[in-house]
Amino acid sequence: MPEELKFSAAEVDVVLHATEDREKVLAALEKALAVPAASFSGEPAEGHFGNNIVLLKATVPSRDAGALAAKIMSSLNSADRQELADHIEGYSDEKGNLYLRLDKQRICQGRVSLAEADTVRVKFRPVRRYRPSGNIQAYRGLLSLG
Repeated sequence: MPEELKFSAAEVDVVLHATEDREKVLAALEKALAVPAASFSGEPAEGHFGNNIVLLKATVPSRDAGALAAKIMSSLNSADRQELADHIEGYSDEKGNLYLRLDKQRICQGRVSLAEADTVRVKFRPVRRYRPSGNIQAYRGLLSLG
């Protein structure tokens, strides 16, 4: 990970549908992303069509957030890394946060890839926010790890 890029934390959010096995999904997340299953808390909710869902959330502390970012970037294939490099501004906000949406089904198969639907959402909060535009270059440097 580039030395100038440090994260204050990362948040991992997953929507678990009633048809999905919570333990299998958590085990796959732990294996693919090294986020311990025990760090996830769940909150029951109702889906758009009245179906039962569980909102799972884990907060990854600063000391582990950089390793999570490096693990994700090194696990992405070259097409996904190129997508991020080409459109990194679309994956970050005005505060410099980096948002990644990873394919939950592929994670359950032991692979990590970007996706738009049925995702594991990961938000990285950088330590420095006073110059968010500088984070874009740092994120590009992070992509070179793969």
